[in-house]
Amino acid sequence: MKFQKLPLLPLALMVLSLYSCTSEDSPTSGEITDPAVINPAEQKLVSIAYPSSNNLAYMMDKQEFKYDNSKRINVIGSYLSVSYVGDDLIETKTLGDNVSNADIENKTSIVLKNKNVTSIISNTVFKRTTGETYSIERDSTVYSYANEYISKILSYHKKSVDGDGKYRLQRQLDFQVTAGNITQVKTAEYGEVVVSNYTYDSTPNILMGDIAYETPLSLIRGYNILLHDKLGKRNVNNVVSMENVFKETPFQKSYKTVNYRRNVDKYGRISEIVISGSCVTSNPFNTATNFTDEKVIFEYK
Repeated sequence: MKFQKLPLLPLALMVLSLYSCTSEDSPTSGEITDPAVINPAEQKLVSIAYPSSNNLAYMMDKQEFKYDNSKRINVIGSYLSVSYVGDDLIETKTLGDNVSNADIENKTSIVLKNKNVTSIISNTVFKRTTGETYSIERDSTVYSYANEYISKILSYHKKSVDGDGKYRLQRQLDFQVTAGNITQVKTAEYGEVVVSNYTYDSTPNILMGDIAYETPLSLIRGYNILLHDKLGKRNVNNVVSMENVFKETPFQKSYKTVNYRRNVDKYGRISEIVISGSCVTSNPFNTATNFTDEKVIFEYK
């Protein structure tokens, strides 16, 4: 295809004419509308969307947040309400969790000391749609600290109505801290032991940069946005890789390795955590898979 060339002089005149018309037709200063200015200090984290590829070992549902007049989260999703009873007590209740032929009611008390969690007690009542209570389960988790870092978590569980009502240790987590970072977590549960080893970068810790699968704090059951700043001192740096060491290859598909990258928005807030890695399983009917560039996405409004 050939293009016709315009003479240079007429082209220059056209540009000059266009500039003159634009200048004459431009609105006066009183008519100019400034673009909306976003003040990040006034924005809130409204959701965290977790990746859900079939290549992953497990997934989490998207979490959405609402806030009270004091800018504290008071609703998580459509299922959990949050009450701030005092400086040392936060309570959560289920807004409704219906399953087939049953209703589940849960109330959880988060006890704090010096702004850190010391214990969490969760009481769950299972009722049939007829109103009959057929099981009550209670979880009690105790948190310990050393040099202001989380050091040990003991989780106990008991059942009544259909159980003997005695507490039994279900899960224990031991944390190892090196140079201000959690470099190892040893998890013991039902006789099985998994050792999670972590490496870190040399850059300052990014707030909420550990809200992703298999980070040291994500191993804490019930870990969510309410607890991310209430579990001792934050890591000095950012975790960049994780490797799980199993005594035996797990039957249930599990994460073997995870690598982490973080992106921040123009205001310096975490905007996404990108994870890649591998899974492992001994189940002959399942497949150990790799995954690449799966994203945890943070939204602010």
